[in-house]
Amino acid sequence: MRTPRLGKRRKSLPNGFILDCWILKKKKKTRHSMANHSSLTHSSRSTSRLSMGMLMLVLCGLLASMVAAQGEASDIKVPQNSEWLKAVDLSRVPDIAVRPVGSGICPNATCDGTDNDRCFESCGNTPTKEDVYGCPKDHHWALTFDDGPSKYTHELLDLLDKSNIKATFCVLGSHVKEFPDVLRRAYQSGHQIASHTYSHPHLMSLTNEQIIYEVKATEEAIQEVLGITPKYIRPPFGEADARVKALLKSMGYKVLLWNVDPTDYDVFNLPDAPTKIQGAFKMAAAGKDTGLNPHEDVGFISLQHDLYKESIDQVPVVIDYLKGRGYKFVTSAECVDDKEPHRSPALMRAQTVDRAASASTSASSSTSSAAKSSSTASSSSNENIASPTNSHSGANTLSTSASLLLGLVALTFMFSA
Repeated sequence: MRTPRLGKRRKSLPNGFILDCWILKKKKKTRHSMANHSSLTHSSRSTSRLSMGMLMLVLCGLLASMVAAQGEASDIKVPQNSEWLKAVDLSRVPDIAVRPVGSGICPNATCDGTDNDRCFESCGNTPTKEDVYGCPKDHHWALTFDDGPSKYTHELLDLLDKSNIKATFCVLGSHVKEFPDVLRRAYQSGHQIASHTYSHPHLMSLTNEQIIYEVKATEEAIQEVLGITPKYIRPPFGEADARVKALLKSMGYKVLLWNVDPTDYDVFNLPDAPTKIQGAFKMAAAGKDTGLNPHEDVGFISLQHDLYKESIDQVPVVIDYLKGRGYKFVTSAECVDDKEPHRSPALMRAQTVDRAASASTSASSSTSSAAKSSSTASSSSNENIASPTNSHSGANTLSTSASLLLGLVALTFMFSA
């Protein structure tokens, strides 16, 4: 059976987009200089190209402004506490090299299970039995929302309250700091809270220590507001190899993924966004293959983002449609018959003591493994913590297709006769 693709998400401003804009600026200056020494005909053509270049630069600025307008800072400083490192047992975390962003893109990937981890950005990582993709029970549906809380989450909570439906919120620690009251309301309304890291990095590009900081900083932010800790975590972009999964498991987490993806992050600003978003739900409910169901679950976990009002606006329509087809709405934990989606402070303390004791017996090997992981790609992974192109949360969104389109137009402008 062909291993499903995960439907990769480029939710930060892509390097290609920035490069396209930079090239246009440089090209504009060069062509302006050449035009002063050319014939009238050539000057006219250059002027025309300059006009197109100016238009492209304006478009670049508008799109960059659209991304920034979502309200996210240019970089996110992830809190660090050395005590967090001591509480994590690394003895069962495999020594796998850090994978820089872009290293998992393969032009000729088969995605048949033989090259998924090598080509993780093209195919999605190899699924494991423990990964939660969908609901094992027929006609069960878990709505999940990533990257919040946001300024739109209250509106979403109003809609869910009106329908008496409980959902799962995979939250960013940095956004919990910004919207603590929204998180509190979601939890007190009976919704499940899951982790989505602190700054939304590509976890495979980080060292073990950096991953621990991402997860523990998010834990701390949630604990300060709710007094509990999630048991489930959704890796940003769905990217997690054996090293990342083992590290998350050692911190007490279950990996939560999805088997329905309406790609609201790509289509939210398109005129036909409602049709495209609703279409993904209708396709799954009709029994059509979503390409994201490695466990062949008969129930579904859908992925949306409470960053986009356009996506939130579709929730009532989706609920009515699925209810009309007999679906029961559950949280992600209920979806897999887990009655305890969160960990209490007392349980957390007990688990911390156990892990600390285990970690102390294997300190030397763990330190060696962590050091090796750190030295493999320290410069590239450190950039992912604070780089505006890689460490933005989902609030900073520009679809890959938009970036590619800009690149194509830019190339046409530069090389056309």
